[in-house]
Amino acid sequence: MKPDDFEFVSRLIKSKSGLVLSEDKTYLLESRLMPIARKRGLKDLGELIGAMRGGDRNLVEEVVDAMTTNESFFFRDTKPFDQFRHVVLPHMIRERASKRHLRIWCAAASSGQEPYSLGMILDEFKTQLAGWRVEIIGTDISREILTKARAGLYSQFEVQRGLPIGLLVKYFQKKEDQWQISSEIRSKVQYKEFNLLEDFRPLGQFDIVYCRNVLIYFDQPTKSDVLARVSALMPDDGFLFLGGAETVLGISDKFKPLARQRGIYQLNRPGAPEVDLTALEKAQASGTAAASSGAAGAAAGGLAFPKPKHMQTGAAAAGTATRPATTGGIPPRPTTTGTATARPGLTATTARPTTTGTAGTIPPRPGTTGTTGTTARPGSTGTTGTTARPGTTGTTGTTTRPGGVGTTGTGSSFSKPSGSTGTGSTARPGTTGTSGSTGSTYRRPLGTGTAGSGTGTTPTRPSSSSGNSSGGASGTTRPSTTFDRSRFGKPEDKK
Repeated sequence: MKPDDFEFVSRLIKSKSGLVLSEDKTYLLESRLMPIARKRGLKDLGELIGAMRGGDRNLVEEVVDAMTTNESFFFRDTKPFDQFRHVVLPHMIRERASKRHLRIWCAAASSGQEPYSLGMILDEFKTQLAGWRVEIIGTDISREILTKARAGLYSQFEVQRGLPIGLLVKYFQKKEDQWQISSEIRSKVQYKEFNLLEDFRPLGQFDIVYCRNVLIYFDQPTKSDVLARVSALMPDDGFLFLGGAETVLGISDKFKPLARQRGIYQLNRPGAPEVDLTALEKAQASGTAAASSGAAGAAAGGLAFPKPKHMQTGAAAAGTATRPATTGGIPPRPTTTGTATARPGLTATTARPTTTGTAGTIPPRPGTTGTTGTTARPGSTGTTGTTARPGTTGTTGTTTRPGGVGTTGTGSSFSKPSGSTGTGSTARPGTTGTSGSTGSTYRRPLGTGTAGSGTGTTPTRPSSSSGNSSGGASGTTRPSTTFDRSRFGKPEDKK
């Protein structure tokens, strides 16, 4: 898009809707105008803009309509509707008891989810509002979007965005692949095509004004002007709701924030009353409006709208992760007692079925009894021996095999067993050793050799001879396989 074309279109849109488009929004302008050009049979945006320059009023309205944002969903942001239910509506019911008349304006109502959300809350207060005349006026600049709002038809995706399932069942009927809000709620809302840049006075006076997520699209002077004209429509005890990203601070002195609340404002006038925030603050302290909507909510005729889980705090959020009938931070499995992950029928935290463990952290296997021995196998009794196999008794020997008795020997780690004798932890069945010598680490001790001195042992094969502490006796073994380098010569002799 040419720079002068962008300047022309952005200036036109601002004059018609107040929407400000900066140069970095060129892509947005092009993406929304191209469908209009194709629908009208125009080859590109140049022809479309040329038609706009020629004064095609219908085309201008269509372009402005396409550029306005129509994002909305039921009970959007939750908090403004909690504030309406707990603070504003009870206050108005009390203060308007003699007049019994209430008017609400939803500016930039889009496809109707906001005014219909208020209509559902008002229906829950129908006992207190019996005999009242309550009006909700929804306005928007887009004619097309207002047609959708009047029909009250929404897709499955739209009703899933913020609408509690109980309200869907209560107030909506299925129409093919869409949902339509009940005629009773639709009758509570009147829709009008209206531009916020126009004179507000024909709309009349409003006690409550929802003008949410609109001012963010305006420049500073337009924001200030809109707020000034809104304030002129409201009585001293009126309420204004703005979006979460919007504020009156530094823009207008016509309003002031409600104490300790965000997004809701009172008129900055001497006649603005003190507002009771007790019910709302109790609900906010619990982390969700649902916490205070039990008996008290039923008595008030209201309906609570739970916040999404990621927005919940305090007890409400903590309770969501607790399983039924359990106690503890990490819930035990069903029919167990404990705080960690004990299996069914256990009292210890990690012991396996039918076992009893106190200090053992790696549970013994079935049929064993262990106190400090943690991995004894079936049929064995272990005190400090940790890996003794069946049928053995271990005290300090840690890896004795069946039938062996080990005391203090420590055996070689590399030599293969043959001929030499020794005791210790790796003696095989049928052998007896006391404190035999250490075997060679790298040579295969298969010949007849004397045992070296020391305390280590080389494990013997079954039925081999025994040795004493001073030196191992020679055993009957296979021929020696001692490596003799001289038989093969030096490497350099090989040519």
